[in-house]
Amino acid sequence: MVKHWRWWLTLAAVSFMVGSPNPSMDLDRTATWNEAWSAGLVRVVVVPDLGVMQLDGGRVLGYDVQLLEWWGRRTGHPIEWQYAASVHEALDAVRLGTADVAVGPIPEEGMLELAATQPVRSFQWVRVGTPKTAAQSTAKKAKKAKKSARKPRVAPKPRIHIPGEFPKPLWLLEADSLNVVPTGPTMFRFAGLDTGEWIMPDYLARTWGKRGTRLAKGSFHWAVRPGDTVLLAELNDLVRGRSSRNQRGALAQKPVPRPSDRDSLISAYDALLVGHSGWNRFTLNALIFAESRFNPSIVSPAGAVGLMQLLPSTANRMNRGPVDLYNPRANIKVGIRYLRYLDLFWKNRGVPDDQRLPFVMASYNTGPAPVERAMKRAKSKGYDPTRWFGNVDQVAKGPGGHYARKTRDMAQQYQGFVQSWRRARLRSTTPNDPGSVKTESK
Repeated sequence: MVKHWRWWLTLAAVSFMVGSPNPSMDLDRTATWNEAWSAGLVRVVVVPDLGVMQLDGGRVLGYDVQLLEWWGRRTGHPIEWQYAASVHEALDAVRLGTADVAVGPIPEEGMLELAATQPVRSFQWVRVGTPKTAAQSTAKKAKKAKKSARKPRVAPKPRIHIPGEFPKPLWLLEADSLNVVPTGPTMFRFAGLDTGEWIMPDYLARTWGKRGTRLAKGSFHWAVRPGDTVLLAELNDLVRGRSSRNQRGALAQKPVPRPSDRDSLISAYDALLVGHSGWNRFTLNALIFAESRFNPSIVSPAGAVGLMQLLPSTANRMNRGPVDLYNPRANIKVGIRYLRYLDLFWKNRGVPDDQRLPFVMASYNTGPAPVERAMKRAKSKGYDPTRWFGNVDQVAKGPGGHYARKTRDMAQQYQGFVQSWRRARLRSTTPNDPGSVKTESK
């Protein structure tokens, strides 16, 4: 079932670059963001740094991402999410036409030929962390200097760090007194405050429990192409207008979480959701979140039990005997067995390998019989009964009708966040650099 992942069109094909555009289509389409597109698809490339986007118990949180999701629901704009490992990467995606708007900790000075929205966040730039001066030299260097007959050199100015591939604000470019250098990590979330000094926004410094020294006022913006005037006007109304004021206030009150090496984990059950042929943890986590919000003891009004909300009769049939559905390991094992049964069910009804996953997900929610009836109705109306999106989903009714899209979108967000998190974490300069991070084996 590995071939099923061709269905996750945007993110499954992305391993390093932000997007995989069709230039003949995308560049023409994005060059004319006008009234015809004012209710159309908006492609958003996100730098999932602290405060912009994070995962919490399967929920996708973050001021920028949640504000855009609210806007999409309110205006009817479908949003296609893309993910970048740095601000430069996100801005390049907008310049190249593979995305319509770049979202993240982006200073206005770094946009060059792109247009900036009104400020999404206003803050103070602060200097935080542990100074690294000549007095902190290693013992080996000290001994070497002692043996040398040379006259001691004047201690250099301490190096102050800012994430690599991050545009320097104008005030920082003019600050000759500060020895500010880009360092390995491309996101603020990987700043090593215990091994060097950093320049960062005060709201992020507070996340680490640091106050810092105030240096200058600052603001972050979203970026669009200058010709996308309708989109720019809508986004400006979103980030500063009256209609979204209450929503912005509610989101601004939510604390920014502390960074952690566990940020790439989607749930407490990730270890149980890997190693299942054809099913990766992004889809399985999305399914479990939709079913139970990761509550292993929940029981539905219909009698479905545990993480994957299995009926005891279904579980006993899949397990060929009684099973403890309150046990997360047993529940997941039987739930995946049921998913494989549904996959075979739709294979026997002629659904191609690369189209089966949405049929499986929809029928997991409602049972296969309602989905099979929708398949027959779709055929009678001239739709392709072996394709879900744009075909069977046009006639499918009830919760199962949108369940496949819901779980797909959630799995794509999980996958995009984790992939960009890992790429950003792996980018470092040298092992001794204060901003360097340890690499991951996976």
